This record gives sequence, structure tokens and C-alpha cells, in this order.
Amino acid sequence: MTALPSLPSLRAFEAAARLGSFQEAAEELSVSPTAISHHIRGLEAQLGEKLFLRRVRQVHLTDEGERLAHGVSKAFRILESSVSSIASQRRKTKVRIAMGPSFATRWVLPRFNEFCEQFPKVDLELVQTPLLVSPQNVDADIFITWGDGIFPGMKSEPLVNIKTVPVASPSLLKRLGHPKNPSDLLHYPLIHQRDTLGWNAWFETAAVQSETPLSGPIIEDTNVVLQAAIAGQGIVMGWIPLIDEELKSGALVQLFDAALSEHRAYYLVRREAGPRESEVNSICRWLAEQSADQLLKLAAR
Repeated sequence: MTALPSLPSLRAFEAAARLGSFQEAAEELSVSPTAISHHIRGLEAQLGEKLFLRRVRQVHLTDEGERLAHGVSKAFRILESSVSSIASQRRKTKVRIAMGPSFATRWVLPRFNEFCEQFPKVDLELVQTPLLVSPQNVDADIFITWGDGIFPGMKSEPLVNIKTVPVASPSLLKRLGHPKNPSDLLHYPLIHQRDTLGWNAWFETAAVQSETPLSGPIIEDTNVVLQAAIAGQGIVMGWIPLIDEELKSGALVQLFDAALSEHRAYYLVRREAGPRESEVNSICRWLAEQSADQLLKLAAR
């Protein structure tokens, strides 16, 4: 069985045959023209055949060279295809998802391990966005935002609907007693998120009228509001299902059935088309399925 020529000599021959020039082959392979000539002379000596007709500025294949070039070129294409196929299996697609810190902490991160198992070829990057930023101004493939679903020039679908209920920690209820009816809450320490509108709207839903403006600290960050409630600092308006884990664990207790249904929701927003459209659509379907599963679990309680 005839020994195969070395891979460097075959690579030098293939490049020179394809380009018709030792000089251009040397530039493509980042070696000197002398190295190309040395490889080809060694190949010709091993095969006992002249493969090129040398000219001043060009080289031309002999009949034997043409025959060898056809086989070598085909072999390299097969080899490159196999290497590319293996490399592509390991390559990950980077997908950026933008959202606020509260939603990321309370809804996305608890599902992070499941996401990694479902999308092993996706390199996920979570991007934190400020409140009320427009999706059009965010560099992300998927945007999860609180709103009314109207995002011009973007595709959107509801992801998580929210209802708000008053919640408190067991330690606060042990200290101050459990309120017997919604109007009793007017005499408890209330904590507001961003403004007093949430509590005002809930009292209206519960048919409670207040003769004086509501008092209590106003805190911007949702996570800080909930931590204050868990620490027994006051009663807050909790967002279901984002406080699902706290209710299940008993860290927070829902005080009354009366709930305020928000006219807005968390939406999945993305561009009409993009470079990673297939992955983005698959991720959005998975997120929507996660939301549907959570609703079923809540209804089954």
C-alpha cells in the first residue's frame, strides 16, 4: 500500500493548484513561496510524476496534476465539512433578554436551570433595564416589560397577568393581630410601592373609604418593598404570581380575597425579524408555556 503524502504537502499542492500560483498559495497559507515549492517538489519526488509546468509568474497543472488536484480538493472539502459540523455542535447562540430586576429575580431566575436544560445551545445574557424604558431603545433579542401591549413596530404577547392583594408577615400579624375586615387596614402600617395609587385602588375595590390621605413610606424597588413586609415592617400590596414562593413558604400571608386586577401585564416583546429569529421564537414559546403551567398550578390549589 502506497504511503500517503504529508498533510502540509497536500495542502500546499491544493492551494497552488486552485490559485495557479505558488506566491498566492504562500500568502493564503501564511508561509513563504520557497516552502510551497519545497512541499510540491517533495510531493512530485514521492509520486514520481511532474505535477506542475512552471512559468515565470504562473504555474499550470499537468495531466497528472489535474487528476491529483481533483481528488485532493474533494478530500479537503469533505474534511472541512466534518470539522465544521463538529464545531457547530459546540457553538452556542447568544440571546439577550432584557427585563426589570424584580421580574428577573422573582420569575425568570427560579426557572434558570430548566431553561439551560431546554436550550443547551443558547448562551443566555440577562440585561437589566430601568423602569418604563421603550423596547425599541434596548439592545436585546427579547424584552419583557410591564405595559399595555402596545409597542409600535414590535411583536408582543402577554406573558404574566398580575393581580394585587394585601400581604403581611406572620410576625406582624402576631404583634398587631389579624385584621377582621378590609377597613381595619387603615389602622395598620402600610408600605407603598412608587406611590399610594395601588393601595387607594385596592381600598376602592374592597369598598373602603378613607377620610384622610393614606400614610406610610413609599419605596421604589419591588424587592425592597417585599423584604420590608417579610421583616414585619408593614403591610404591602403583593403581586400574584410574583410572590407565589413567599405565600407557599408562609413568609407572607394573604389577608383578604379581594384582589385588584391590573389592566396592564408583563409582555414578551421582540422585533418582527432578527438574526436569531428561530431561537428567539422557541424561547418565547417556552416562556409562555411556563406562564401557563404556573396558572394551572395556582388554580389547582
